[in-house]
Amino acid sequence: MEKVFNDIRSERERQEKKWGQQTHPCLDQTLINRPGGSTPERMCLFYEIPSEIRAKFMCDNSFKNNKGTYAHIALEEFSEVVSEFDPGKRRVELVQLAAVCVAWVESLDRQLNKKSK
Repeated sequence: MEKVFNDIRSERERQEKKWGQQTHPCLDQTLINRPGGSTPERMCLFYEIPSEIRAKFMCDNSFKNNKGTYAHIALEEFSEVVSEFDPGKRRVELVQLAAVCVAWVESLDRQLNKKSK
């Protein structure tokens, strides 16, 4: 895991050097601030990703049929990030998404190490 975190740290440093400190809104402010607010489903539609419910179904179903992938898991987690309007809860979801991405990189590293032996 440490190699993956070091790679991520290096990439973040590269991004920081290139772009400076980034402070973008987490989600589309027009949707969030419109009269009546927004819904998680509408936010997912805006970003052209499946709703949280659909992404969870796709993930669960794919694993039930032994066809699950990291892409299914990451998409479900990303959908949960986009569906969460509370910043504290969104942070929890982002950490979960990051952990899935780290696991995915670790899996790729294991595959690459097998091929190089």
